[in-house]
Amino acid sequence: MHGSFSKFVLALALTVVATLSAAPAHAQMGGDKDREKPVIYTYVSQWAVTRGEWPAYEKAAAADKQLFDKMIGDGTLVSYGTFKNLVHQEGTPTHGDWWSATSMANLMKALSALMTQASSTDQARVLAGAKHWDYILTSRQYGFHPRTYDNTFLRVGQYKAKAGESEATDKAIKAYIVPTLEKMLADGAIHFYSIDREAIHTSDPGEVDVAVITNGADGLDKFYAALEAAGKANPIGPMAFSGTTDSSAHRDLLALTSATFK
Repeated sequence: MHGSFSKFVLALALTVVATLSAAPAHAQMGGDKDREKPVIYTYVSQWAVTRGEWPAYEKAAAADKQLFDKMIGDGTLVSYGTFKNLVHQEGTPTHGDWWSATSMANLMKALSALMTQASSTDQARVLAGAKHWDYILTSRQYGFHPRTYDNTFLRVGQYKAKAGESEATDKAIKAYIVPTLEKMLADGAIHFYSIDREAIHTSDPGEVDVAVITNGADGLDKFYAALEAAGKANPIGPMAFSGTTDSSAHRDLLALTSATFK
């Protein structure tokens, strides 16, 4: 009885938040809130580099910029970036990079070019003994301001849908999270957001990542203030989202990043 009542309350919350969000979402999507954006594929490569090798790694990573810019110019990629984890623990990633494309073919083309270049630079030596994690993500929910950003902040929230609640989580994201992030993008608090899931599953299939790049350090405060304001204006939204996700599985990343969006 208790479980059924909880599900009823959650369903009611999702219905209400969808209704409350419909008008702003309609305006933000140019009159078609249900229009799907083209799928974006993203390759994320993370490394746990020993502290003494940080300068060498960052120098080698900077050398990739010319190659990335070339692939942005010829349309192979739509974005790329590098990041340095600002809150890391022993055995977890310290650095990483990503690149995004509108097809898996172009994503793999970029990977092949990067691997060829790395084999002929000092980067191979630096990374030889480093722990390494790779992910291929996919997204249809995203937004960005096209330009290059240096030394700003990447904030990623990792969430996991409760068993049997993946569809409800998707509804809460579409009804509450995306409109909130679209407003932040329009207001200039953030320069980029995406809702990401793994295309090649190496983690729990119920995992979903919410990534944003803020407008500098001040943008971090604006981001948190905007979340708080959105929650106060529509308290059912956060309830609907948190009610479908497992709080014990939640993890965050805060990193210094440089990124380019076409």
